[in-house]
Amino acid sequence: MMKSILWRVCLGVALLAPPALTNAQRITTTWLDETKPAAWNTPGAAIPSAPNPLGTVDPRCRAQARPPQLAEDKQVRDRGWDLVGGYHGGWQMVVIRGAASYDGMCRPRQYQEFVFVKGTFAGALSPRPMDSRTDGSLTRVVLQGPARLAAEYARYAEQDPLCCPSGTTSVRYEMASASPTIVPVSAITTRVESGQSRGAGPPTSLKGTLGGTAWQLVGFQGGDGTTLRPDDRTNYTIEFRDDGSLSARIDCNRGRGTWSSSGASQIVFGPLALTRAACPPGSLHDQLVRQWGSVRSYVMKDGHLFLSLMADGGIFEFEPVSPNAR
Repeated sequence: MMKSILWRVCLGVALLAPPALTNAQRITTTWLDETKPAAWNTPGAAIPSAPNPLGTVDPRCRAQARPPQLAEDKQVRDRGWDLVGGYHGGWQMVVIRGAASYDGMCRPRQYQEFVFVKGTFAGALSPRPMDSRTDGSLTRVVLQGPARLAAEYARYAEQDPLCCPSGTTSVRYEMASASPTIVPVSAITTRVESGQSRGAGPPTSLKGTLGGTAWQLVGFQGGDGTTLRPDDRTNYTIEFRDDGSLSARIDCNRGRGTWSSSGASQIVFGPLALTRAACPPGSLHDQLVRQWGSVRSYVMKDGHLFLSLMADGGIFEFEPVSPNAR
């Protein structure tokens, strides 16, 4: 009798609990596989209401939600969403994350990123709510100007562990001119090559190309046509080492960091530990530091090194440092 009761209780709990995410469930995103995804936001649309939570929400997770600070925060909160993490703001644009539920580690589930321009809702950065650590979950937003932003989404393959997606899709968005409506204009997916360890140092082929080399900045060409050039190229340098470490000078500051590669022509910079001197007006320091984590690929052409930012955000051009200057 006792075994029968316990069996029924366990069955009831299993039926009520939210289903575990399997690989097959995680790999359902298709819109990110299009080089130019179809638009889903429409002019004048209202902020969607939060969906019903998946299972019971742990009150400890909900207690970590951010209280409304902006008028836009209140608009999202009034539609039933919890405010998760800090907002992104600039150029009269604000991006706010809202979540409807959480996993066992309080990571957001059923979450969405909402874009506002001058206080008006301009759309969301996914056609449907997302779950953390699943295919198509948004991981990073970069504002690139008054009418442009880029977002990165995790891409999982069948064999990927939850911790470590093997790919990333970068989507570039622009604001429709007639009304504040955010629309996707391009998507680029990159994946770790089979057999290459994620998070490892540069493969042998890349070491032979960049390891032991040093470069100084020639200029920056933004995706919006902006061109920036340093007053003194020798004040902006990067030196790559074979062990995956690097040293950098960014105008009046110096620092150390790491670099890694997930395949041919792919490069990612790790966090950069910099000194904190205040550089003079006209310095490109802030520009380079702000874009440091957005570098995604490189190409060598005519003896120069070109580092490209995610979602066509721009290109940094470098020339070799003279051996006598090292």
